[in-house]
Amino acid sequence: MKFILSKSIIIAAAFFLFILSQLPVVFLNFLDSNGDTYGIAYKNTPPFIILALAVVTISIFIGIKCGFYNNYRKSFSWKNILFIFSLLIVTFFIQKFVVQFITSHNLYNVSHQITNQMKVENILSSLLFPGQFVAVSILAPILEESIYRAFFYKLFGYKWWTFVLSCFFFSYVHSGFSWDILGYLPLSVALTYVYHRRQVLTDSILLHSLYNTLLLLFVF
Repeated sequence: MKFILSKSIIIAAAFFLFILSQLPVVFLNFLDSNGDTYGIAYKNTPPFIILALAVVTISIFIGIKCGFYNNYRKSFSWKNILFIFSLLIVTFFIQKFVVQFITSHNLYNVSHQITNQMKVENILSSLLFPGQFVAVSILAPILEESIYRAFFYKLFGYKWWTFVLSCFFFSYVHSGFSWDILGYLPLSVALTYVYHRRQVLTDSILLHSLYNTLLLLFVF
């Protein structure tokens, strides 16, 4: 009974974080729905940043209570930072190669890809760069790594199939059941590996944040 209760609490906490992670986007859609597009980025950015940082603060607080940040200092050794940057470069180019392969062989689920891309672009287009940075480089990495890495391992244990499940689920959430999933796998594998090797959440958050920042600077 105690085992079931502890697992139920983990699931509930992960689900709560997932719902929490959607609030800034829902709020932004609400602001955009009033039809007044004049100066919309200037109007949307300050309240979005405040809400997003509040969500991040709650997420970090929950993570601290769960022990996810106990070893955060390990992430900032120069050897680890060098490792993270090296893995970032390798992952970025592998992902580009995989996406190019999928595109050249017409394997993309075009309707899903267009819909997903439009959602991302719509969100980012209604924010100034500081808001975009908070959304892509702070909010998403902290929430997603907490849910798909830390809580997954806390729920299923430090096992090889937890690694596989985390990789698959992260990719699936971003792509659905389609060939698109291959485009997310390199990043998913890299993030899960970084967390799996010593279960330091700030390692995978750092890699995720740097990767998303690259996309923000060079893609969007």
